[in-house]
Amino acid sequence: MLDPRITYLNHGSFGAVPRVVFDAHTSWRKRIEAEPVEMLFRGAPPFHAAAKKSIGSALGMAGQDFGMVTNATEGVNAVLRSLKLKPGDELLTTNHVYNAVRQAMKYVAAGSGATVREIEIPTPVHSSEQIEQLIVDALSSSTRLLIIDHITSPTALIFPVESIVRAAAARGVDVMIDGAHAPGMVSLDVAFLGAAYYAGNLHKWACSPKGSAFLWVRPDRQADIHPLIISHFLGDGFLAEFAWQGTRDIAAWLTVPSALEFLAGLGWDKVRTYNHELAVWTQRYLCERWGVDPLSPSTGELLGSMCTVRLPAPLDKLSVEDGAKFQARLYYEEKIEVPVVIWAGAAHVRPCCQVYNAAEQYERLGDTILRYAR
Repeated sequence: MLDPRITYLNHGSFGAVPRVVFDAHTSWRKRIEAEPVEMLFRGAPPFHAAAKKSIGSALGMAGQDFGMVTNATEGVNAVLRSLKLKPGDELLTTNHVYNAVRQAMKYVAAGSGATVREIEIPTPVHSSEQIEQLIVDALSSSTRLLIIDHITSPTALIFPVESIVRAAAARGVDVMIDGAHAPGMVSLDVAFLGAAYYAGNLHKWACSPKGSAFLWVRPDRQADIHPLIISHFLGDGFLAEFAWQGTRDIAAWLTVPSALEFLAGLGWDKVRTYNHELAVWTQRYLCERWGVDPLSPSTGELLGSMCTVRLPAPLDKLSVEDGAKFQARLYYEEKIEVPVVIWAGAAHVRPCCQVYNAAEQYERLGDTILRYAR
């Protein structure tokens, strides 16, 4: 349903809903409006359970171990706001953290006397082992919670979350994985990873309607975790509390199975392989075209379906404010939608690759950026 006049290279921000999924979403909304009390109150539990069964089957989660939320940031906030932190406790993350999560960590720490520390993982990054070693070496006796990205938002790098979780567990540290980009981009078995908490979006690479996401909590941690909205079922357990968080539009959640079915029809492996190969090619192409170094190996082992590439001089000197203006110029003047990211003091773009994208779109981006640089 994307406007064909736009070179849309930003699937990673909000995704793009296939027409069949849009139609399914519209159908659910019509049913809810035709029978509001039946659909939101009496009939909600079985519909909700059916949707969760489909989601859990695709992502390796038992239905009783996850609740639906509107986005991964909400899930991270629910965990952070539920923890009983005390002065001296440390919340640990990396400098690749999504800024909204960074802000939530600061907010919670400020109210409890805890501290927030970021591990510096410099770019270029050479291997998963390098990432793991830097993170594990930074764990301390004060670390109460380690929050790591499965796939980083600013730098588009896949972190070795499974091995990091194991190493942290051996040191008695719980791990929260921000999996905002992972569902649909990489093969995912959430429970197998073994983290204490996992939040993931379904409205990005799983192509579901906006506002569909989940928070998975390991069974031994569920008693202490509550949704951001405390409602009627406080004290009735993790499942009941997340199932009812007050009146809200649940149509997006109920539509997720249609999106998963659509992608399964295309072939999950085919989708992931196409997107990954296009992202690896895009990184190589833009780096060569612009004469810049890649942030990760050109072989692509740290990439999923997107890449972050430094802009050529002098555009790489853009400030955060000017970066936002430049992204808007690319859209309004060139009809190119691509994120401009300021990372480590330099301006980058983060082109995303989905099955509706093709190589010539990234070639157009490469030519356009060079023209602006000149």
